[in-house]
Amino acid sequence: MSTDEALIQCPICNENAPQGYLLCPFCGADLTTIYETKIFPPIGYKEVWGRIGALLTKPRSAFLDISDNPDSKGVTLFIFAIAFGMALQIFALLMHNYFFSWRLPVIFILMWIFSLLLPLFIWLIGSFAIRTAARLLGGKASKKQIRGIVGYGMLPPTLASLFNAILYVIALPWNRTNIYDFTEVFATMTRFRNSFAGILGLIINILGFVVAGVFIVFMLKPASNFSWIEATVSTGLPVILFIALLLTYYFAT
Repeated sequence: MSTDEALIQCPICNENAPQGYLLCPFCGADLTTIYETKIFPPIGYKEVWGRIGALLTKPRSAFLDISDNPDSKGVTLFIFAIAFGMALQIFALLMHNYFFSWRLPVIFILMWIFSLLLPLFIWLIGSFAIRTAARLLGGKASKKQIRGIVGYGMLPPTLASLFNAILYVIALPWNRTNIYDFTEVFATMTRFRNSFAGILGLIINILGFVVAGVFIVFMLKPASNFSWIEATVSTGLPVILFIALLLTYYFAT
């Protein structure tokens, strides 16, 4: 790398700061965005689709590629796909209760929009938790790297959400429920939860998050210069906590 390539020009004072400085040594301006743009060249959606395909066919090379040059476009696709799967699962519940009406398409769209919040929350909180754990263990990965790694780690939960949506449409038991009778609605939801589709859906969701943890470990290790134990601990604790919350919600409702 030449001397010019190793310098970052401060947008505030126009002085050249050595690469690696996150604060300008001359005026104190934040250089994080400029630094990450220089060392992590932006990629387009064509490359993102290539990365998603590589995660399924050539995961080892994809893990290294994502850890070296992360992006947030992949997680955007996953968030929309997970929300779509969740909205379709709700649609399946309504359909299997014979709640057919002209409002169903509207309900589906509204639930899709509302469901965007959950995968977005999981991504942000998961990134924060894993980054915090990695920092405590001396990890070198930047915030952008962690968010990109966790984002692409959401591929297995995305596939789980879409699979469960199809499963629920096909395999949930049929009921005729009085929507105004809370007791009957609760009994119907319990029946759905304890059905073959409900139990299988829970297992698929748990497996999705377990595989997501494995994906993140393989990407976090080179990004943070970790050992396998350090990468597993940094990733495993937040993933185990989330699965515990998922099981608590499932059995408590």
